[in-house]
Amino acid sequence: MHGDAAGGAASPGLFVPPTMPDLVAASLGQASARAGVGLHQLRYVLAAAEHGGFRRAARHLGVQQSAVSRRIQELEDRLGAPIFERGPHGVRLTIAGEDFVRGAQGAVGELDLAVDRAADAARGDQAILRVGVLAGLGGGVLQELLRKLIEGEGGLAVQIVEDVARGLAARLAHGQLDVAFLLQVPARLETRLAWRERLLVAAPVEHRLADLRSLSWGELSGHRLIVAGSIGAVIEEVRGRRAGHASLSATDAAPTPASVARLVALGQGLGLVNEGDAARVTGVLYRPLARAFLTFHAVSGRRPEKPVLRRLMALLPG
Repeated sequence: MHGDAAGGAASPGLFVPPTMPDLVAASLGQASARAGVGLHQLRYVLAAAEHGGFRRAARHLGVQQSAVSRRIQELEDRLGAPIFERGPHGVRLTIAGEDFVRGAQGAVGELDLAVDRAADAARGDQAILRVGVLAGLGGGVLQELLRKLIEGEGGLAVQIVEDVARGLAARLAHGQLDVAFLLQVPARLETRLAWRERLLVAAPVEHRLADLRSLSWGELSGHRLIVAGSIGAVIEEVRGRRAGHASLSATDAAPTPASVARLVALGQGLGLVNEGDAARVTGVLYRPLARAFLTFHAVSGRRPEKPVLRRLMALLPG
């Protein structure tokens, strides 16, 4: 006999698929099939919703604007309801469109996750670690952690993905990253404390504040402040808690901590950067800002956890 008719284990090599009620299985996808909804149309809709226009969506997707416009119009005709309101300055979602996009985001994300997991299993993805970092950051503590991990893991390949916080959170939720190191904790994802870094003030070497060993928020009063965009929102939170009644100028954003330092060297103001990414630039020195820290969190993505990720977590200083 090839198996136990009473319900025993199946013989080796016999695949028994997970059970699903026939009626449920048969009904999956029928509504979208009747409406002629294709995956490419969903991606066009999501891109247009994110970028606020068909031209910008087409540029992001690398296709012709006419293709995006035509496919979305075809979908609206099939649904019998407009997804977007068109205007001279772009498009915006209708009420029906907002509801459609919420469902489409979940569907496309789950499909991408299923595809990635199947591909991972097929190619033995355990030897690849996908790490997300805020754009322009990734030095200091993280660089040292990854160096130690690679030294102890023969054949490990680390892929670094830089993006803004919202983009990294989306990649984590869609299973495109194993882990990301963020300053603000996204909802519904597993998170743990990774490390803290001091907040430093970048000043020209000839500046009067350069003679001080450390600085307070009050001593920055009246100065133009420049911050890296990736940490700007968190610095505003820290400043709100620590600055008290000190009168501080609004901050200007630069792309990266290195850009901040270069602007400081040109006399454009004082910079605020995290310690791990303070760039060495001629004519600029750094002083710690008293009682000001940035807290980094390790956020796990929606992928099957890899042993190498557990080993990375064990290295975190916390």
